[in-house]
Amino acid sequence: MDLYFRKILRNGGRALDGLLGQISAFAAAEGGNGRLKAERAALDRAVADVRAIVTAMHGYSTASVEQPAEIYRTGLNTTRLLLALGDLIIGWLLARQAEVALARLDAGAGGQEKDFYTGKVAAARFFAATILPRLAAEREIAETTTLDLMELPAGAF
Repeated sequence: MDLYFRKILRNGGRALDGLLGQISAFAAAEGGNGRLKAERAALDRAVADVRAIVTAMHGYSTASVEQPAEIYRTGLNTTRLLLALGDLIIGWLLARQAEVALARLDAGAGGQEKDFYTGKVAAARFFAATILPRLAAEREIAETTTLDLMELPAGAF
C-alpha cells in the first residue's frame, strides 16, 4: 500500500514514469547486436503490463471519490503491483547484465570468465521467457478485480 499510495499516487507517478521510461528506452535499444531481441520485447510487454496495472488502480482510486468501496479494489492490487514491479526491475537488471556479458564474450572472454558471462546471458533469457510473461496475467487480474471478497460478511471468515 505504501508503494502505491505514498510513492506513486502522492507524487503523481513521476518517479514511476521515470523508471518505466528508462526500462522502455533500454528495451528499444539495440545493444547486444540483436541477440537480446526476445528479452527486450519481453521487457517492453512487461512495462506495458505494469503501466496497465497502475492505470487500473488509478481508476479504482478515482472512482472511490463517488463510490468509497472502490478503494478496496485498489488495495486488493497493491501487493500484485509490488511483485510485478519487482519482477520487471529484476528482468531489466538481468538484461542489462546480459548486454555487458555479450560484449565481454565478443571481446574474447575465456575460461571461467566465459562461463560466468554465458551464465549471465542464460539467466536473462530464462527470466524473460518464464517470469516476465506472468505479468500479463497479473494485469488481467488487476483489470478485472471485483469487490466480491470485500462484500462477504464478517462471519464468513
